[in-house]
Amino acid sequence: MRVEIQNLSKEYKEKQVLQDISFNIESGTVCGLLGVNGAGKSTLMKILFGLISADSGKICFDGQQKASNQIGALIEAPAIYMNLSAFDNLKTKALLFGISDKKIHETLEVIGLAETGKKRAGKFSLGMKQRLGIGMAILTEPHFLILDEPTNGLDPDGIAELLNLIAKLKAQGVTVLISSHQLHEVSKVADQIVILNQGRICYNHANNQEDDIEQLFFKIVHGGM
Repeated sequence: MRVEIQNLSKEYKEKQVLQDISFNIESGTVCGLLGVNGAGKSTLMKILFGLISADSGKICFDGQQKASNQIGALIEAPAIYMNLSAFDNLKTKALLFGISDKKIHETLEVIGLAETGKKRAGKFSLGMKQRLGIGMAILTEPHFLILDEPTNGLDPDGIAELLNLIAKLKAQGVTVLISSHQLHEVSKVADQIVILNQGRICYNHANNQEDDIEQLFFKIVHGGM
């Protein structure tokens, strides 16, 4: 799914959170959205997912302004039931969309939780909970996946598992937008880097794996560019 964001603006309580945001994400690519806290990343992602409305501008998904269940998202903490197994968590959503148990098992394989059996999600590691949250987001086979700070609180192994999962989804043709404070780690999977600063885009380029993304980020955000 190709995503086009055109002249998007949003104001909260007389504070301009997003100011004339415009950029595209090509189909089947991973876009890393970077910025300090308060830069507007979460607001942008919530608008893309339809949780809140922009004041102006528009978004097109493959040329259309509506994408319904073709979008999946993990925004803030995963919405999972701690007293249920991974399978039963996915089942609660599957019932709403008429999704088969076979598809649930396939999703558990993709997110690496197929062997957890009846173990309750409350007993999962943080990385496992994050992967289950992504499983909830991809169960409907979205063409566009939004991940807001999915690496928060993860240890290096958990981050590696998450990035491997993102790479796997990309290989399946899913378009991914991911925000994270793990700049170096995001640069490993991102095809495109967009940096927000004070509600404006100050950097939008293809990701050159040879670039030091952390040095670039701090130069832009703190040193100007």
